Amino acid sequence: MNNETGVQTALALLSVGLEKHIATVLAPHLGGDLEWTDILQELDQMKGKAPKLYSRTDVQCQLRAITERLGNLGYPFDAGDPNRMMSTYGNELRIVRNRWAHNDQFTSFEAMRAVDTVFILLTHIGDTEGAGKAAAERAALVLGLIEQSPAEKTPDEQDGPESTEPEDLPDEAPDMPGEPVRKFARRRTEFEPWDVVVTGSVETLDNLPKKVAKESVRATIEEIVDSEGPIHRDRLTKLVGYTYGLGKVHEARAKKILSQINASACLVDKDHFVWAGDTDPAAWKIHRRSPIGTTRKFLEISPREIANAAVDILRNGTLTEEDLRRRTLAVFGRKKSTQALTTHFGKGLSSAIQSGKIQPGTQPATFEIIS
Repeated sequence: MNNETGVQTALALLSVGLEKHIATVLAPHLGGDLEWTDILQELDQMKGKAPKLYSRTDVQCQLRAITERLGNLGYPFDAGDPNRMMSTYGNELRIVRNRWAHNDQFTSFEAMRAVDTVFILLTHIGDTEGAGKAAAERAALVLGLIEQSPAEKTPDEQDGPESTEPEDLPDEAPDMPGEPVRKFARRRTEFEPWDVVVTGSVETLDNLPKKVAKESVRATIEEIVDSEGPIHRDRLTKLVGYTYGLGKVHEARAKKILSQINASACLVDKDHFVWAGDTDPAAWKIHRRSPIGTTRKFLEISPREIANAAVDILRNGTLTEEDLRRRTLAVFGRKKSTQALTTHFGKGLSSAIQSGKIQPGTQPATFEIIS
């Protein structure tokens, strides 16, 4: 058995175990007429993602369900678990699944780690039969490693301003006429930083642009963007470096990572923010409040997200530009403004105006929502 087959088998075992577990955990929230995949569909509509098929047996959908905030349900699979095992190990397996789906090659170490992680999750949810089969898969991989030559070969290919607790805004304003009714998704949510899990070594970055290294790094990029996007390319570069064991990402390494960002399936806009490849930025409707202590700087927040926050604030009434800027900064945990923050807010305001969502009010220097 080769490494890729071992990973494929482990993901299939995981899918069987998660299907029942997810259905059990989410059943109390769904009633009798909804599938749990309807939650993902609703969240994706808010994010401007292209329509797709959602299946309860698709391990990609399952891993999203256990790792992402499910709208107003929060993180039901981590409830009562301060270590957040489901989302932590689930995020690691999202990268594995992405690489497997792109027909990437896995080293013996990577394959065994993936199978180990599947074993841990299946054990955690009480699927003893699946966990036993995962243990057998790992034993087969170990046997294959012993039997192969010592040298495993792989193919080559040539600061921030003062931060404070976000302002408590009124309850989310009602939807505008014509907007679809949503049960789970919300325009306003919390920013959830990517949980950095070291899944590779610095050697992978050193081996760029070799084929195996590119495959690994691009899979990591796409999963981070799917979690945090839109994300500024500088922040993304750092997070990728951390995932491969770096404490600090120097310029030479940053350039290598940046080249993989540009070559990935992601979209990079004119302001250097990176979006998931299946997302339409113009249809992205949410904004994410920044809790105190969040490492995301205001300048690392997309003008589109800033525009969405401003629009949501104006749903409660007309404001002067100064008040709108103050309240928008407060949403993202900023108490004081600087010239740089004011300029960046201006990009968000321009985005909201150009998209036809807000307009100057009847009074000088005010803005109002376009109903």
